[in-house]
Amino acid sequence: MSAPRKTLSVVIPVYNVEDRIARCLDALAWADEVVVVDMHSTDRTEEICRAYPNVAFYQNRDYIYANVNFGIDHARGDWIMRLDSDEVCSVELAREIQEKVLANPHVPYDGFWVPNRVYFFGKWIKHGIAYGTEFPRSKEGFGYRRLLFRKGAARYECRREHEDLTVTGTWGVLHGHYDHYSHRSVSEWIRKMNYYTDRDVERVDVLAPDFRLPRPHRTLAALVKVFFDLYVKRKGYRDGVYGFMTCALNTAYLLVERCKLWEKHYRLTHPDEIVDY
Repeated sequence: MSAPRKTLSVVIPVYNVEDRIARCLDALAWADEVVVVDMHSTDRTEEICRAYPNVAFYQNRDYIYANVNFGIDHARGDWIMRLDSDEVCSVELAREIQEKVLANPHVPYDGFWVPNRVYFFGKWIKHGIAYGTEFPRSKEGFGYRRLLFRKGAARYECRREHEDLTVTGTWGVLHGHYDHYSHRSVSEWIRKMNYYTDRDVERVDVLAPDFRLPRPHRTLAALVKVFFDLYVKRKGYRDGVYGFMTCALNTAYLLVERCKLWEKHYRLTHPDEIVDY
């Protein structure tokens, strides 16, 4: 007698994504369960999500990674796939997960790295910021991310924005990809940058005895290093003007974050010198 097929829950944190969530959910009709954790959207996100029969819809007032953990805790599947609302699972990846993971009674791994294609401003970005150094790239234009795992094998520590999963066990690699349709415009990028840097700075106790305020000259050196690593070492220049834009904006993220740290520290240590207007 063959072993029963394992089940999959896809966990997606959302907030005001009526313009993109349908494309994400349409590609997940094959999944046993899609756990959507909504941060109390004010648009049609909830209405759209509830129209899908395999969606389990929750609302939770917390930030993104805490909501992913919330979704993992409420998921019923044996395996978890963690997606964002602007990410779309390909047919090839869906087939591979069903055949090599869910239908396989002897999967030797606790999780899988999955390749992805990243789009910025409508263009597929093949170099630079889209690809980390944690995993050796096997083909140009694809980055890798820990995406699929057994329930209990991964979760977020919730220390900062853009952190990776904390994982256990042995991890393999799948070949099917997903597409990440990231920022559609520079304005959207700046809006998200403001949100994420605000959340990061909120978590920092700038008055703690062990806190060290970043020095201007070290920050300047760090900015040069980040841009050089992205644009030269990771060959962001090969994506033309889009490569320059994405590498420059990613470097600006570090500058804005540190400026907000300086601002927070100065306001708390020199309150009499701050004029509210």
